[in-house]
Order: sequence, then C-alpha cells, then structure tokens
Amino acid sequence: DDSLNHIETKQYWLRQIHEIHNAGFKVFLKPHIWLHSPEKGKWRSDIFPKNKPDWTSWKESYRDFILAYAKIAEQEQVEMFCIGTELTRLTLEKPEFWLDLIQEVKLIYSGQLTYAANWYEEYEEVSFWNELDYIGVQAYFPLTQKQRPDVLEIEKAWKKHAIKLRSVSKRIKKKILFTELGYKSTYDAASRPWEWLSYTEKDAHRLCYATQVQCYQGFFNSLWNKEWFAGTHLWQWNTRYKDKEGRENMDFTPQYKPALKVIAEGFK
Repeated sequence: DDSLNHIETKQYWLRQIHEIHNAGFKVFLKPHIWLHSPEKGKWRSDIFPKNKPDWTSWKESYRDFILAYAKIAEQEQVEMFCIGTELTRLTLEKPEFWLDLIQEVKLIYSGQLTYAANWYEEYEEVSFWNELDYIGVQAYFPLTQKQRPDVLEIEKAWKKHAIKLRSVSKRIKKKILFTELGYKSTYDAASRPWEWLSYTEKDAHRLCYATQVQCYQGFFNSLWNKEWFAGTHLWQWNTRYKDKEGRENMDFTPQYKPALKVIAEGFK
C-alpha cells in the first residue's frame, strides 16, 4: 500500500503484530504523525490548513494514511485502533472530518476505537467521543514543580486532574483510557512530563530513578481502581534495547530501572 511506504512496509507491520499476538499480548495500533524537525514551540497539535486547497490535500492524505492502517488492524484482528493523536486544532475546528473518518474506519475495522487527545485543552472539548469506545488521553499532566517529590505529593496533584477526568467520563458516559503515560528518570520528571530531553538542554537534567518511581507509584495509587478509568498504555518501551541498555538513559523508558518493578506490581 503506497500510503504506508513513508513509514514501513505493510509486511513489516503484519509481522510485528503477528509476533506480539503469538507472545500472548493484545495490540493497540496507534499511528502517529511525527514531526522530526518542528518549528520552535510547534507540535502536531498545531497542524491546520492555511487555505481550502491545503485542507483538501491534507484530509485526503490523512484519510488514506489511517484507512491503510485500519485495514492492517482488521486483517490481524488487532484489539484496539487509534484514529489520531494530539491533532488539537483539527479535532476542535474540523469535527465533521472526524465523524466521517470514524464511519469509514468502522466499515473496515471491527475492533475497539479511540482517539488520543492531548491532556491540555483538548480531551474535554472533543465532540465525537460518543462515536468511539473510549475517551483517549495523552496523560502528561503536570504534577509538581518540586524536584524528587514523594508519593503523597504526586497523589495530591492527581486529585485535581482526577476530578476533571471523572467529570468528562460521567458526561460522555465512556471510560477514560490513557493512550500514553510516561515519565523521564530525571529529578524534575513530575513538572513537565511531556518534554522530551532531545528538545531541551540535557545538561539541565540529572539522572534520578526515584522521581520516575514516585510518579508511577502515585499514578497507580490515585487512578488504577477508579470505576471510570479503563487503563493505560506506557510511553516508552524500546524494543531495540538489549541487556542493561537503557538504564542510564534519562528519557522515558523504564527498562532496567527501579520503576519497572512498580509498573509490574501495578499491572498485576
């Protein structure tokens, strides 16, 4: 399929999904638009057409992109599929496009559907949640400005966010699913969880396993058993890491770090 050539071949994804299913896992297929060199301060949430021809071109291209992956998801009986990620302006200002796209996806794919909305100024305002199975949230909520916070401070911060999440769930009558949740292993990981180290001054950060541990423990303590909460997908697990590789990496991976034990206990 030509619409997949710029990412990987269709056969590659079919093999990956098949291997994951054979290992006993379920699959959440979540295609992303990835901006490798974004303008300063810009991200995919800022994508928006400048004029009508641009909009026509963009929506046709995006439609082909998503439907190509929806076909793969159906062929491999993927358990859940995501129609988009953090496209804030487009979801809020072009809702009719998403309603049409969802109906087209449903003609192809028979599994569960969600959209991955940004935690900031998007998930509360999305108008098409009723057409999906879950309210998807990219859960990089700021928790505290304090470095090396303890679990009680993390739990206190989650109470504020949980009130809003519960309210949206109750209004839409759908459960909240975190389509992403992750923390860096740095002293300040709780303050701006959405920031990649590659977009900041690395020298300003220091390796700290404890903050990553406390962030995950605070999350599990605060939300895991809520009746309106469906679960989370973690960012980021790197399949290229081997042995102890990744332990000294300050970015999001919990691999070979103390946080991994907290995550394993939480998912029991």
